[in-house]
Amino acid sequence: MDWEPREQDIEWTKNVLDSLEVNQDWMEGEMAFRRTGDATLALLTRTERAEDAVDRVKQVLDVLEWELDEENVKVIPDDPIAAAQVMQQEAESWMCPHCNEERVVNMPLENSVWSIQGQTNYVDDEGHTNSHDRWVVGVVCNCGETVHLSPDDYYLVAGEVNFYTWNYADEEGRIFSARVMSPEQIVECVDEGFMDKLNAQHLGSSLGDHVVPPHMRGTYCLFVEREAGEEE
Repeated sequence: MDWEPREQDIEWTKNVLDSLEVNQDWMEGEMAFRRTGDATLALLTRTERAEDAVDRVKQVLDVLEWELDEENVKVIPDDPIAAAQVMQQEAESWMCPHCNEERVVNMPLENSVWSIQGQTNYVDDEGHTNSHDRWVVGVVCNCGETVHLSPDDYYLVAGEVNFYTWNYADEEGRIFSARVMSPEQIVECVDEGFMDKLNAQHLGSSLGDHVVPPHMRGTYCLFVEREAGEEE
């Protein structure tokens, strides 16, 4: 490949690597990496067409004296339908990391809990390091341990309905589920004057003392109290 890294390529990549903690992932284009040590990076996934992009990253890593492990990389087809099938099949095989007996897809995914666990760093196009909230989704395995998933991974195993349902507790300890309304539901409720009657409302960035997950902000939701005995 007739390509050589420029100084700005090297500096930008160095800033990205310096911002990563061990076991933290880095998404770049159609590639996903994970920092595995002081100067080691593992390639987790890439698309078929990202082969040249990976070679460019390797050249920069060579300059920085970092190693790239490609042994367990999963290559995702370029065709979006085939790619979705590969990702779905992969998600269905995930096991609880604590007991290694229960598949994540078989856990009570409807009882998920969204929370912020620290900050994640990223480097913008100008090379500046920025940070934002790191959201995770907790689901409880039958072994009693909580498995934390990234939002994208949770979507893969739980589906769209669960992904757009947010469970939270009010000040009295009651558990509610906020479920995103479809455009058709919103139009029907507005036309019939049912919005207040159904306890539907627009979500902002917060609800009481709770920070609303980013993907739920700006949506209209139906609020349903969970039945007694249901777990959060």
